[in-house]
Amino acid sequence: MTGCNSSDNDDTQAKESKALNLTLLHINDHHSKLDATDNFTLLLQDKETQVSLGGFPRLVSKVNELASQHENVLKLHAGDAMTGTMYYSLFREELPDTLMMNQVCFDAFALGNHEFDDGNTQLSHFMDKLAEGNCGTPVLAANIEVPESNPIFNKYQPYVIKEFNGEKVAIIGLDISGKTQASSSPSEDTVFLDEVETAQKYIDQLKADGINKIILLSHYTYKNDIAMAKSLRDVDVIVGGDSHTLLGNKTVLEPLGLLPSGDYPTIVNNASGDQVCIVQAWENAKALGELSVSFNAAGQVTECSGHPHLMLGDTFQRDKQPVSEADKALIETQVANTAELSLVDADVATATLLDTYKSKIDEKKAEIIGTSLDNLCAERVPGQNHPHGDICLANSPERDFLNQHGSVMASIVSEAFKAMSLRSDIAIQNTGGVRNSIPAGDVSVGHAFDVLPFTNLLVNLDMTGQEILNTIEDAIDNVVVNNSTGAFPAAANLRFDLDMTAAKGSRISNVEVRRRNESVWSPIQLDATYVVVTNDFIAAGGDRYDAMVPVYNDPARREDTGLLYTDSLINYIKAMTAANQPLSQPAASEMMVQSYTPLP
Repeated sequence: MTGCNSSDNDDTQAKESKALNLTLLHINDHHSKLDATDNFTLLLQDKETQVSLGGFPRLVSKVNELASQHENVLKLHAGDAMTGTMYYSLFREELPDTLMMNQVCFDAFALGNHEFDDGNTQLSHFMDKLAEGNCGTPVLAANIEVPESNPIFNKYQPYVIKEFNGEKVAIIGLDISGKTQASSSPSEDTVFLDEVETAQKYIDQLKADGINKIILLSHYTYKNDIAMAKSLRDVDVIVGGDSHTLLGNKTVLEPLGLLPSGDYPTIVNNASGDQVCIVQAWENAKALGELSVSFNAAGQVTECSGHPHLMLGDTFQRDKQPVSEADKALIETQVANTAELSLVDADVATATLLDTYKSKIDEKKAEIIGTSLDNLCAERVPGQNHPHGDICLANSPERDFLNQHGSVMASIVSEAFKAMSLRSDIAIQNTGGVRNSIPAGDVSVGHAFDVLPFTNLLVNLDMTGQEILNTIEDAIDNVVVNNSTGAFPAAANLRFDLDMTAAKGSRISNVEVRRRNESVWSPIQLDATYVVVTNDFIAAGGDRYDAMVPVYNDPARREDTGLLYTDSLINYIKAMTAANQPLSQPAASEMMVQSYTPLP
């Protein structure tokens, strides 16, 4: 097990503590989205307006601006830096993520589940590249243990201690255990410990050493962070990640077309009866969280406040045309009067560094391969409002469709896999593998890579109807039990009614299938065999698709198609274009989920 702890002062003897004011600047889940999110829709002056949002060049500028305004500042990253765009998939050796992170100089980085997507050897390479900079960013994971032979041994630590005016502040890192094991690819000798028990263990140890100001840097979901805060003693602040949660003032954000999941900060009482401040900062470097915390001498939080900063460029479009100078002036006034919005110039050095990679990506991504008549929005669980589907605005018909039937983008991905695999009857895809939406208009290679940034292959599995039902029930149970929302399935030629409140084994009903080249739906036959195409990650049991594993491991029932994940989507779009068929939102009858009862 890695056991190195870092401290700005090796003297850990308890001494009389003093009050402290601290500012936390934080992000999470940037997922290799290093450049800006262009054509992002906000409601500005009550009109749909396309903006350029976030990206590391703006993030660095905003961090530097805010850090210069405060005395005691911590810069924190709550995990999932790697995977998600071509900045990772095309540059696995260079890892521009680490270069961008070292432009910020984070004071701590917590491992997330996606850091393990390509195994511990690649994670070790990421850690080495991060360490090449001058920042010395400590990598944290208190609930992960590995033996000395593991590539990441001695490259991370449970916690780090920072000192401000003689006051020590401890930052403990946590990764989401079950999801990382189920949905990523850690080596078999990587041990994941219980998040809450581990947190309490280190809190108690640090408290005994006289440190009474405790921050958890947690890649554990917003919902889990709230539950954990209530069950722990002596925790003060939780800076979270994993669930890509936008927090903030609903009266400010909802009129902008955004759907915050809670207050920023969310305040609950811990098991000691003291308040805990919980924050998270959305995803994809779109926002920077700013939290101000006041501690008394006893280490209790007496006050916390803050908000996310959405970092905008200075160009605005409506209906694909620049807004008028008069409208731009009105927009700029609204931005200036909204604390959550700011116009941010790109940091020149960071932008120059990023351009080295961006130019190569832009050349590849620019190729137009098709068109879409509609916004094709991603979602994980119906009604979740996952930010991957942000282009489908709140209360729009598109959003209502997602809430009733689930991910449109994942449904189209499933249809693409079925079409490209040549002999499959049914396609099944985990919605967590579908990482973005495609807006109406031209569809490019870049869109396809943003939707499917991973390097999986497609496999055909000869499965019985009963095995298909078991697979779907397993996946949905992972959502319910582990809050692993990315495990939620999508499908082509498979549909059913879904009751998330029912017991495992009875959540899906009225299951119907449609065999390849047939037009009629019919009830699934439990003893019949169907050819199911899926990706090799869930086929091998990833995301707890456990019922697929015996089939995947049986050479007589498995066909390795050799089809690459993203290439299959690209080739499907090209085939649709050649047939003069643009992409569009499927009819409700084509969606996997026909009737939906959500969890309370």
